[in-house]
Amino acid sequence: MSVIISVVVICLMLGILITVHEFGHFIAARLCGIEVTQFAIGMGPVLYRRQKKDANGEPSGTLFTIRALPIGGFCNMAEDEDSDDPAHFRNKNIWQKLFVLSAGSLMNVLAGMLMFFIFFLFLIGKELPAPVITELTDDCPYAGQIMPGDRFYSINGNRIYNDNDLEIFLTRDTDKPYTFVLQRGNERVTVPGVERKVEIKNENGEVISYRFGFSYGTTDRVTLSYALRHTWYYSVNNVRLIWMSLGDLISGAAEPTEMMGPVGIGGVVNQVVQEESISAPEKALGILTLAGVVAVNLAVMNLLPIPALDGGRILFLFISAILILIRKKPLSAKIEGYIHGVTMLLLFSLMFFIFFNDIMRLINF
Repeated sequence: MSVIISVVVICLMLGILITVHEFGHFIAARLCGIEVTQFAIGMGPVLYRRQKKDANGEPSGTLFTIRALPIGGFCNMAEDEDSDDPAHFRNKNIWQKLFVLSAGSLMNVLAGMLMFFIFFLFLIGKELPAPVITELTDDCPYAGQIMPGDRFYSINGNRIYNDNDLEIFLTRDTDKPYTFVLQRGNERVTVPGVERKVEIKNENGEVISYRFGFSYGTTDRVTLSYALRHTWYYSVNNVRLIWMSLGDLISGAAEPTEMMGPVGIGGVVNQVVQEESISAPEKALGILTLAGVVAVNLAVMNLLPIPALDGGRILFLFISAILILIRKKPLSAKIEGYIHGVTMLLLFSLMFFIFFNDIMRLINF
């Protein structure tokens, strides 16, 4: 039963987020006076359709449809062919096109922020972990530089917003010294060259690992002000983590098999649903937060400068603008279409690869 619930949840989650994305394109297009031929909620067979009629009784304006499969949606604009119609996408200026193409991702970010804010609203009055140093060990080599009550502001230039950030950045670049910036009252204190120097020995006196010589783990009470601040922090942090992950993939620090798609996300949802130690409202909040993370991920990934994605189309906007300056003629719509088509096939191959890895991860789990 939990598997069925998880499948329904992940389908609704992705369906809603994709529809929100397409609605962003729709609203932006309407604001810019661009013709939208069809706006659909869901995919597959049409269950419901609505379209205005002109004075002659002929269909006119945008066709709105609700379709059978709640796994997405789409917004079709008049853009695939050349036209002299001023309402045609290709006849708008570059800033209007940029606004329309980026509006989908903007809506996803706003949706993610709304989910994070709702999450924090339900936690008002409760305590959440804070990245604050609580005590120093007797053999801490940084006594005098680091003090109990210091709050982490940044590590190696990376802003620390919460305890999860602290864990992440204290486990990266472990072969190099850290530079801490600590908030001490109204003062920021920089502590360079921080390393794990304090030895941890086993019962035989053998050194098995090293530590910093301080501990952390106080809490902050969640207030409305906290909720507003950390809604922003969570959103910014998720964007940063996505860029870090992409950088790790490019550098080889992370394996492609670590990438997760809808099936992998469904596995995470299933774990939350099956967890017996948390209540139903807590499960709902956990899934809501996950949906917020997925929303921000969709926004960032869709803006990557890759053909077939909105980011790729934005890239081609600027390429065409440069070509107009140089040769008074934009990039051919046919050539751009071929490039997007080939890249779409490559993206489908990547999606299949991620899908396969998700399945194997679930089987091995």
